[in-house]
Amino acid sequence: MTKTKILTLLMVPVVVYLGYTLFHSVFDTIELSEQIKKSEARVIKQLKMIRDAETAYLLRYKQYTASWDTLAMFIDSDTIYNVQKKEIIQARTKDDPLYYTRTDSVRIEYDTIGATQVRESIFPVEEYGNFDASKLRYIAGKDGKEFELSAVEKKKGNAMVSYVECVDKFPLDKQRKESNASPTRRLLKFGSTDEATTAGNWE
Repeated sequence: MTKTKILTLLMVPVVVYLGYTLFHSVFDTIELSEQIKKSEARVIKQLKMIRDAETAYLLRYKQYTASWDTLAMFIDSDTIYNVQKKEIIQARTKDDPLYYTRTDSVRIEYDTIGATQVRESIFPVEEYGNFDASKLRYIAGKDGKEFELSAVEKKKGNAMVSYVECVDKFPLDKQRKESNASPTRRLLKFGSTDEATTAGNWE
């Protein structure tokens, strides 16, 4: 047997091994990419639910809450008032000093026309089922790990402004870091404790 044949026979298992390794490397990358996509879709859905609950809580109590227990109790037991806005327009008469310089006067009135359970209003059974509000804090598929929820009030001018932020600090995608230049590649979150916003960085 010639040296060429011997080398060829020796190279066959090496080529097979390299091909197998390359195939699995590509396959694993594709599989991880799909897992990240599905995981982030679940996280974003939860963040939207938490944001909806916090927004409703703000409307009810004029501030956000950083307590998961308080938020869960609010969803399960509290109500949201249904308010109707009315604009009452009153035409100015000629004896009104502002008759020639202003439009008709407008007075706005608000009437409370009833109340709705929070769960029924923002988490209808048809869309969310009978989900457990006490588990909203736990990040789906991440072994009991919790979102980090913050709520603070700061004085801005003559008024107190409420801020809220909710972050998933355990990304499956290890490329997600707060140091990334692009906000969309940072940790998934909504809100900010520095800006009056509830926008999500995936939006």
